[in-house]
Amino acid sequence: MLFPMNMKAWRTVFGALLLGLVLGGCTSPTGLRAVITTDPHPPSGPYPLSVTFDGTKSVGQIEEWNWVIFREGREEALATLSGPVVAYEFAERGKYRVYLEVRSGMHFHQTSVEVDVRSKLPTARFTADPFPEVQEGHTVTFDASSSFDPDGEIKTYVWSFGDGFWEETTSPKVSHKYTAAGEYRVQLVVEDDYGDRSLPAELRIRVVPKGCGSCG
Repeated sequence: MLFPMNMKAWRTVFGALLLGLVLGGCTSPTGLRAVITTDPHPPSGPYPLSVTFDGTKSVGQIEEWNWVIFREGREEALATLSGPVVAYEFAERGKYRVYLEVRSGMHFHQTSVEVDVRSKLPTARFTADPFPEVQEGHTVTFDASSSFDPDGEIKTYVWSFGDGFWEETTSPKVSHKYTAAGEYRVQLVVEDDYGDRSLPAELRIRVVPKGCGSCG
């Protein structure tokens, strides 16, 4: 059986198949069951995302494996594939639904899995001035202008100054005063317009006592 290439037609066919099952029809006899496993599992990640769909764990004497891929909000199918194991590369951010139908003679059964393709993560980068050393009571200016997002815009900068204080800003530049000598681990995480957050970037600031200059 070939899948409809239109989502409305697919819903009509799928609904009819379920009705046939409820009424005792032959669509899903005992022992015939479609099962999908994926690699990666769960099938999610930043685009482009390559996913392998495996139907070999489906139950029954299966003669055909038919696949159809839809994007959420779109009526037309992106692709139809056949075989027990297939692969597809999702090139754009969005949610997708992948259906599998297995057949054995006149009998068939369907299942589906959702694929979540996310935007690429932003990258956090920053500099400090002065760096790497400052006298206590003095201010350090941090600049994250070199941070970037490959497919969107950076909306917020979340700073942890290592001394118990943190700040969230919409500007890439921020200043902070250190009032006690010591070594502080400064971290930055940026968030983009999709709500995705970067891995933390880090610098270490050494704060020396007043008048010390460089204490080693």
